[in-house]
Amino acid sequence: MTSFERILGRTLGVGVAFATALLAIGLTLALASPGHVADVLLQAGLVVLMATPMARVLITCVEYIRERDWFFAINALGVLAVLGITIWHAWRR
Repeated sequence: MTSFERILGRTLGVGVAFATALLAIGLTLALASPGHVADVLLQAGLVVLMATPMARVLITCVEYIRERDWFFAINALGVLAVLGITIWHAWRR
């Protein structure tokens, strides 16, 4: 396994674990005593969960640029743009 693969794996693992913790704590608080803090934790968990694949694409894009593999770097940037636009559009609603 290359260092790049380890970085990707660690990024995805930490992102999912952090999102899971935020969602679990937020859900527990929401069930125990609904309020603003529980809502914020649940929203933060969802944002981290959505940001995790974006971080993976960003890291992949940086690696492709470092390797000067322009075809895949441009494709990764396109995927990152689509993900960003989708999240931005969803937050506007």
